Amino acid sequence: MLEAGATLVLPSRQRAHAARLAYAAAQLSAGKKVWSSADILAIEAWQVREIERAAAEGVSLARLISPAEEWLMWRQCTAQATGTLGLLDPAGLADSLRRASALAADFGVDVARLASAPGLEAPLLSNVERAVDERCRSLGAARMHALVGQLPARSAARAATFNGFLKLPPRLVSIGAVQTALPGPLAQPRVALASDDHDEMERIALWCQARIAAHPEARLLVIYPGSSGARERLATLIRQMIDPRAWFETGAVSPADAPVASLAVIEGGASLARRPIVAHAIDTLSWLSGAPGQFSELSEWLRDPYWKTPDEVGRARIDLWLRKRGFSSVSLSHLRGTLVAMPEEISEAARDLAGRLESAAEALAEGRASPREWSERFRAALEAMGWPGARVRGSGEQQTVVRFFELLDEFGQLALSVRSMSPQEAAGWLAELAAHTSYRPADEDAVVTISPALADPVVTYDGIWVAGLHADALPQPVQPDPFLPLAMQRLSGIPQSSPDGRLEEAHALMKAWRAATEQLVLSVPARSGDLQLLPSPLLALWMRHAEPPATEHKPLWLAARMHRPGHLESVEDPGVAWPVERSLPGGTRSLELQSLCAFRAYAELRLGSEEMETPEPGVGFDVRGQFLHLALQKLWQRLLDSRGLTERSEAALGELIEQSVAEAAEHILAPRNRAASSPGKERLFARECRRSVRLIRQLCALERQRRPFRVLATEAEATLTLAGAQVPLRIDRLDELEDGSRAILDYKSGRRKPADWYSERPSHPQLLAYLAVHRASASAMALVNITAREIRFDGLADSAQRLPKVRAVDAAGLAREEAWLVRTQEWVSNLERLARDFLAGRAALDPKPGACDYCHAIGICRISERALERLSEAAELSFEPTDV
Repeated sequence: MLEAGATLVLPSRQRAHAARLAYAAAQLSAGKKVWSSADILAIEAWQVREIERAAAEGVSLARLISPAEEWLMWRQCTAQATGTLGLLDPAGLADSLRRASALAADFGVDVARLASAPGLEAPLLSNVERAVDERCRSLGAARMHALVGQLPARSAARAATFNGFLKLPPRLVSIGAVQTALPGPLAQPRVALASDDHDEMERIALWCQARIAAHPEARLLVIYPGSSGARERLATLIRQMIDPRAWFETGAVSPADAPVASLAVIEGGASLARRPIVAHAIDTLSWLSGAPGQFSELSEWLRDPYWKTPDEVGRARIDLWLRKRGFSSVSLSHLRGTLVAMPEEISEAARDLAGRLESAAEALAEGRASPREWSERFRAALEAMGWPGARVRGSGEQQTVVRFFELLDEFGQLALSVRSMSPQEAAGWLAELAAHTSYRPADEDAVVTISPALADPVVTYDGIWVAGLHADALPQPVQPDPFLPLAMQRLSGIPQSSPDGRLEEAHALMKAWRAATEQLVLSVPARSGDLQLLPSPLLALWMRHAEPPATEHKPLWLAARMHRPGHLESVEDPGVAWPVERSLPGGTRSLELQSLCAFRAYAELRLGSEEMETPEPGVGFDVRGQFLHLALQKLWQRLLDSRGLTERSEAALGELIEQSVAEAAEHILAPRNRAASSPGKERLFARECRRSVRLIRQLCALERQRRPFRVLATEAEATLTLAGAQVPLRIDRLDELEDGSRAILDYKSGRRKPADWYSERPSHPQLLAYLAVHRASASAMALVNITAREIRFDGLADSAQRLPKVRAVDAAGLAREEAWLVRTQEWVSNLERLARDFLAGRAALDPKPGACDYCHAIGICRISERALERLSEAAELSFEPTDV
């Protein structure tokens, strides 16, 4: 049929692509080296060609509106119709209305009659569609469905053969389109029962491996509904199972560009705007058009590889410098001004970036222009910025660049319907158009094709596996369109609107799968997460011979398969020792990290694996802590003792607190406000001052409940000797109590961490280090938690009367004074051990519970492998419960 020049029309671009590959494979198998390309089209492409052919033959037809024009019209008309509703996602609503309009046209539903229908949805569809059609008429154009209805019926019937439609839309039947079923025997399917989603995925990979091992030239189809992430994991597992050596050789390459990717490809496409190289171009145009952005976006933009000048180090230094300046949002003008003021060591990279931004801004120009002009300006601006860079691009990335330039041309076509746009409007519409455009680079003839859709395969495969066929998936759930009346949908025969329609679709699918292969496997997971699943009733005929879930689990992921516990030798391999004559780095920070996780202490303080600063809106936690510490220091320098606190009136105390906070703000917040050059920062800092005044007032109310005390020192510097090394300290506050003993206080303005005072790895070693310096005179120690949630003392003392709600130390059968001395000695011994381990360079991977939750070094510590080992050990010890 195809060799005779017939046209084959299929329901989607993916099926058309598969059919073209199958036709080419058949020609190669026949020994041909050159042949005429088969005329295989997706339904949309066929309709466009028929409209153009009819117009060329003299049929009077309006101009077919381009997809980009129609997309923009639906956006604008939807926004106009719902302008007073304050929608969160007007673009999503426009897409839904457009799909409803196309569905109504396919099945002959007259949307114009819905203007007076009850409810809000149907009248909204009618009003928006009427507005779109009026705009089309004003341009002498029409939408596709209106023009297809005007095609001559006989020529259309002769022109094409339709295949792969579960139900041919009545609109196509009205012009003579007839679906032709491909003849062939129906295979007897095999049902596989999996224990869960993971088991099902692994059985699919094993099946693919076995089929390809038996028949290297085989072509397989896996239909795997669900999330895109699950399909990506399945594709990775299949590639690793089929050719692990190729996976190792190309593991660092993007799957779209790697040769091993042709082993398993995923049908369909993702948003073009999600492609990294396109996202960089769109971000660049957004910056140049004057739109402000968050610092995280700017940081990613600077570190992208799509620059003509390969100065990654220079741009990384710019990123780090901006982080330290505290910019949470940046505009182009602000960025250009900041680049000029950068220090000498990064000035060369800053000048290069500033020059490119200036050249690109000149190419973009200002004022309003037509979409065609903006398309040309966008090209010139990106060229001035050096996009898409000088790096060598693989096939997939090069195809993506070409598709983006095609998108710019499509954007230029909007000039037929839009006269002019501002720079911000043009950049915004281009970004939305890219987000709306589905795209995937062209694939080679893949060994395994993974499809997300329950659809007719159209072409024959050497094996087909259909996954996830539980009772809620086949027949598919009824999903009527929300913008069309349900009764009208069912009367028009829209399949997804009724159970009967879905059941008819399910039977058609089963027949299509059986006709497309001799080896058909239908699988059902017994559960998904905590949800128990039942097999689809359509599998009942073959359930008697179903394969049960696997009783023995073998690791399939490449990392697990390569792991050889017996071949690895665990040895004590300490890092480089720290010179004892040098002070411990970070002061008590070294003890705190060594207690949390020895590896983190070594990585952060010895290897320089520090967490990058992230600018935040408002005041960051570290700045907030510095600010609060300084304000309290200045306050107690004036109050001096408990008498100075209790004898002052509330008004006088409030005035003193405000004065102390204002002085602290001048030292801590004001320089950051001047560096940020943002009026918004000033308002945020003023709010932070009000917050600090409120919290300090609450703390003073709690301090008034204490027995008489005198503040001996604030921010007092001291030195502690541990294991022969010096540990520099800065004690937040040291109070003298009425009996002459001392209380050590440490302010905490962040999230409260539960204290663990009696373990070998205490949770607050810095407070214990302060206690060690004053062990001879101290009788109490406490963290002073100052947060909006609570103001409290959290610590231990030799007596419960020392500080508000601070417990007495656990006596363990000893006298009160003796218990405090014994515990103090234990704490100092623990500090000595932590210091010795740090000095010796011990970096064992042994984190405390919860230490990994917010750790920035988790990417290099391989803690996940330790977790997998523990899970494996737990699995080996597990057993099935018996009935009693």
